[in-house]
Amino acid sequence: MSDPIFIHEYLLRSGAALNSASQRRVFPGALIRVGAGYGCVHPWPEFGDAPLDEQLAALARGITTPLTALALNCAAADGAAREAGVSLFEGLEIPRSHYSWSFAQPTMPQFDRVLEDGWPAIKAKGWANYGETTRFLDNCARMSGDSGPLFRVDFNACLDADTFQKFIEFMPLRVYRRLDLVEDPFPYDAAAWEVCRVRWGVRLALDKRWQEGVGGFDAVVVKPARRDWRAVAVRHPGHPLMLTSAMDHPLGQMFAAWEAAQARAALGERVGLCGLCTQHLFEPDAFLERVLSPGGELRPDTDGGGLGFGSVLESLPWRRLEA
Repeated sequence: MSDPIFIHEYLLRSGAALNSASQRRVFPGALIRVGAGYGCVHPWPEFGDAPLDEQLAALARGITTPLTALALNCAAADGAAREAGVSLFEGLEIPRSHYSWSFAQPTMPQFDRVLEDGWPAIKAKGWANYGETTRFLDNCARMSGDSGPLFRVDFNACLDADTFQKFIEFMPLRVYRRLDLVEDPFPYDAAAWEVCRVRWGVRLALDKRWQEGVGGFDAVVVKPARRDWRAVAVRHPGHPLMLTSAMDHPLGQMFAAWEAAQARAALGERVGLCGLCTQHLFEPDAFLERVLSPGGELRPDTDGGGLGFGSVLESLPWRRLEA
């Protein structure tokens, strides 16, 4: 008989919208416990996931979704490591990450942190009113001078091709020179993306519709909570991978970091600068306060082995998942 599943439901709270696809400030999810191991189920209905209650109801009936299947895989690996008394990060290197900008926090303290800690890049969420994004990036470029961080922008496909080209055409030169890549600028179309790449000399990263990708992009975004990087690496053998958190619970964040570390070990420099440091986007709690990432170097939590957080996880109230 398989081990029973126990759950602990949680809420993450942000001070501002986290992307152009959602105006939410409260994000429900659930930690699962199977035997000695833990996983995280953190759906984003805005991106096509079933809501949390439906995810858990299906899991209680023995039916998995892509999210719950990966959470169970996480719990299995985590539990094996905890039982062996070792960290899952032992012998692995977590790739460095960009700084995920929080529009809920004051600008100057964040920018001072980026410069003082030496973060290699800032990633900002882009908005349909792209002028706001341009002004933000220009302000960053102005304050940092000639040696500041690179810029990454994720539009979540909220623009169209013409609007995106205007965004590039009319941005200040000092911003253009710092622009590292743009993620999902508008709904994926290989020919239209290729036109933008060639005409404007910009690097594009594909997240949504990655399975359909046949060209017109320079990198593929992988959220390990949502898809296995191994399948993505096989589907796109000639492209770099950028692994990121799913803006989920710190346990899920550490799972993404562990998968990114495994990907780096297997693929080398195909795994470049990642996006694993998202803990500061949410109001602090006992988990988030333990996540440190100076200069984009995420430090694993080793408490209890596995993915860490052992004493905090043990202190939570859990209930058995039943149909």
